Amino acid sequence: MVSIVVPVYNMEKFLPRCMDTLVSQSSDYEIILVDDGSTDRSPELCDDYRQRYPSLVRVIHKRNSGLSSARNAGIEAAKGTYVIFPDPDDWVEPNYVSKMVEFQNYYQPDLLCVGYYVDTDGKCVPANEGQKTHYMDRAAAQQALFIPPKMGGFAWNKLYHLDMIREHNLHFLDDAGITEDLDFTFRYLLYCDTVCFVPGTRLYHYYQRSGAATHSEFSRKKIETIRTYEKIMENSADGKTVQAAKEEICNTAINLIWQCQNSNLQDKDALKKLQRYVSDYLRDYLKSEQYGKKRKLQAIMACYMPAVYALLKKCVIKGGE
Repeated sequence: MVSIVVPVYNMEKFLPRCMDTLVSQSSDYEIILVDDGSTDRSPELCDDYRQRYPSLVRVIHKRNSGLSSARNAGIEAAKGTYVIFPDPDDWVEPNYVSKMVEFQNYYQPDLLCVGYYVDTDGKCVPANEGQKTHYMDRAAAQQALFIPPKMGGFAWNKLYHLDMIREHNLHFLDDAGITEDLDFTFRYLLYCDTVCFVPGTRLYHYYQRSGAATHSEFSRKKIETIRTYEKIMENSADGKTVQAAKEEICNTAINLIWQCQNSNLQDKDALKKLQRYVSDYLRDYLKSEQYGKKRKLQAIMACYMPAVYALLKKCVIKGGE
């Protein structure tokens, strides 16, 4: 059986779309809705789905403690052999569960990862176009979190073995900024021998909405994201993975400098900290094969002239409107 753990916090606008695609799946599965102290109608919606599908849906109501805590509550309650973690503002294809189980049975990997679409209100774009199926060892899978075939660290397109999670006492952490998915997946990969990535089979719709956690304004909590990459550097013996993590630290710091400069917080200490991160890994970033000359020039400006960098970028954005 597959356990589908859905963390829910103030998702009354999006939850029905997600759930209507989940309750229509085939295969043997259960849905665990974890209401993380929602203050809108989400708790009532969760209970409504439980009443309509009593043999399929279970609901956990808890005090608000964040996304990681909600997923951990779902892990503790799960009864399946495998577990997946779709987000409540996304939706899935009709064969999301059955196709994952089919691939799992065929390839027998320690971690299965499938393809996805990136959706906005006006577009649906397939990710990883032209990519073939990849059967990888641990080192290659760690690299693929960052570089092509780039399966990413998302939790929603991966089928995890529940016994591996429990055997190694793996949980989603609260100190990973907005990269709790990546942090969890990397730590899970430390115990994997085989990973299968099937990017051409797209089963998930990743909805990028304005105001979502990954796109909202600057906060100090986002700097914690960098700690995830530092832990990856500390725990990986693979040179390419370490290099990619260094590049991501620099790239994340550049993005946060832009957000910091455009926020109303005027957090000078946070800005200096981000500049130090860029400075520490700028040499690695300038050697990157992933980022082009224009982005590398932005890195230099963000490091030494953040105000000028933000002003020029704002002008470029305004000119493109």
